[in-house]
Amino acid sequence: MRRARVRGSEQHRSPIALHRRSATEQRVIHILRGESIDGAPDVTLHTSQFDKLRSLAARNALVIQEPGVPFLSVSELNLLAWLAQAQRVASYTRQFHPDPMLNMTIVHCAGTLDALGIRLPALSIHNPSVQPDLE
Repeated sequence: MRRARVRGSEQHRSPIALHRRSATEQRVIHILRGESIDGAPDVTLHTSQFDKLRSLAARNALVIQEPGVPFLSVSELNLLAWLAQAQRVASYTRQFHPDPMLNMTIVHCAGTLDALGIRLPALSIHNPSVQPDLE
């Protein structure tokens, strides 16, 4: 199996192709990476929330790929899972990460996705092969 070298604190793992994820997950990854989304003016109104999420992720050594990268980082998979969890009932009681500001921003971004009609699949919630890359 081919190994991919990913920058930052990401462990060496096989690449995870973005095109293999659901259309909804791909859309959220594009938003998360700060890519412009054609035909989605509502998303551009909320870019500052996702800018904050990117900034807090970077501060916490979570790797969000540059726009256009065809592969997902482990951190992006974790963020997808955390956003999906935050869209579920009682997410405000859940701690996704030790940084409380990052937790709050994840919940806020999940609510924004809900308001935009973007609902991540429950399948994103649990993936035993994805481990947090907190060191």
